[in-house]
Amino acid sequence: MSVTGTSKDLLSTIGVLSEHNINLDTIATAKLGDRYIIRFLTGCEEECRRTFMKADMPYKERRVLVIEMFNRPGQWVRAAKHLVDGGVELDSGYLLGQKGDKLRFVFGVSDYEKAKKIVNQIAECSVD
Repeated sequence: MSVTGTSKDLLSTIGVLSEHNINLDTIATAKLGDRYIIRFLTGCEEECRRTFMKADMPYKERRVLVIEMFNRPGQWVRAAKHLVDGGVELDSGYLLGQKGDKLRFVFGVSDYEKAKKIVNQIAECSVD
């Protein structure tokens, strides 16, 4: 989603979610000109939709691929290469976090279903 205004407007927009007890798995913000771009992941999709609709806040929803792999050097590149070699375009990608000996990556992709099939063929890799 995006919001125009000051940092206070940014915080107010994001605050709507916490006021409705919606937990975020991750969040990233960036200022582009006079607008803030807000991207986040949550496991509370339906609650999020209802909250934004009630608050009359425009947003865009997008399905992303969350991949879990063992924590070894080059794993993000390995997963990304498999996706690209399989004909999937990458729109975004980042490390979500680490849990034990596993890393969790997020990929925005051109074709979610195709990407999911590709990732499920990678040894030692799982999709959330």
